[in-house]
Amino acid sequence: MIRINLLPIRQMKKRLRTRKEVFLLITSLVVVLTLLGMAALSMNQKVASLQTDIKNLNDKKAKYNAILAQMKKLENKRKKLAAKIDVIKQLKSKSQVTVRLLDEIANSTPGDSIWLQSLKQSGKNVSLTGIALDNTRLANYMNTLTASPYFSTAKLGKSAMVDISGQKLKSFSLNLSVQEVKRELLDSKQGIKK
Repeated sequence: MIRINLLPIRQMKKRLRTRKEVFLLITSLVVVLTLLGMAALSMNQKVASLQTDIKNLNDKKAKYNAILAQMKKLENKRKKLAAKIDVIKQLKSKSQVTVRLLDEIANSTPGDSIWLQSLKQSGKNVSLTGIALDNTRLANYMNTLTASPYFSTAKLGKSAMVDISGQKLKSFSLNLSVQEVKRELLDSKQGIKK
């Protein structure tokens, strides 16, 4: 006898397999969605933490910006003071040079044969006008000035005979070039010892 199974076993097995597959698919989807949700929560927590850190750092930066602004102001003041000190030093050294130049001209000028009428200094040039007894004494005066450590050259600008109180005298103008004077020479003339 042949038995025929009229129950749809294949179809039942197929339905059971399909149910298992759908269940596995739904379960895996739930697991994946759960993992994605956890990852999103973790990322949100990290973002919140980083935003809090950024806010804290910006607050600190604001505090430091005030300090940096003060430092910039102080640095600008320091630079201005340094510039003022440099100007003072320059003026002091130039005044020393001017005093030395006047002293050198006064010491080099013979009082009995040459009389100065005017003296003008502009930068590294000194202009003298005066009266001399004769050309020889004027030439000696020019040589004396150029032998000085303060003057490099003495050029005769103009020279003319003038009549003063019945005597024929030589009117002249000289242009002197001032040369750089060593600091030691200025200090030694002042008596400063370092």
